[in-house]
Amino acid sequence: MRKKDNLLRGDRTPAYVDRETGAAELLISTDTWDQWVKEGRLPPPCDTFPSGTPRWRWEDVDRKLAGKKAADTDAAILGAANFGKKKGIRRDAA
Repeated sequence: MRKKDNLLRGDRTPAYVDRETGAAELLISTDTWDQWVKEGRLPPPCDTFPSGTPRWRWEDVDRKLAGKKAADTDAAILGAANFGKKKGIRRDAA
């Protein structure tokens, strides 16, 4: 399937893609997609989907191609993850 042929989605890339959609998004063949996964250039499919219907989280694919690690997330996300956690020792008010 080519990206332009998917009229239901329009210009939006879905959150999870199959190999055909992912390959079309990157303008590569499905064989190249499979090779890149095998080489580690693309992440492995998510383990939450059945093995017969592998899906990749597009955010992970994009992050991997950009050379970022999972820890290289947006500052707002990191701030939200740390919200309410104590930092250091707090002094009692006098």
